Amino acid sequence: MSIPEHESPAVESYVRLKALEIHLRAHGFTTHHVAGGLVVRNTTSTARTCCGAQGVAGDTVTCRPHEEDGNRYWFFTSWQQPIAESERITDALVMIKGYLGAPA
Repeated sequence: MSIPEHESPAVESYVRLKALEIHLRAHGFTTHHVAGGLVVRNTTSTARTCCGAQGVAGDTVTCRPHEEDGNRYWFFTSWQQPIAESERITDALVMIKGYLGAPA
C-alpha cells in the first residue's frame, strides 16, 4: 500500500488499520477505531474470567514504523509486540486469530 509522502504518519496508520479492519470484520471480529488504534474483539470467545463468567477477547492494534525493519509500517499489539508488516494483511489476520481466537 503506497501512501504519498505528503500524508502524515497518522493518516498512513489510519489507512492501514482501515484495511486490516475490513478483513477482521469479514472474519467475524467486531472493531472500532480509537485515537491511534483499532480495538478488535472476539465477542464469541470462550475465555473465562476469574469469576467463571465468559469473557470477551480483545486488543487495541496500532500501526507504526518498525525501527527494526527499516521503518516499514507494522501492526502491533497493545503490549507493543509486532504482529506483521502492514503490507501482509493475511499474516496479521492469522496472528490476531491466533491470540484472540477465531470468532464462532
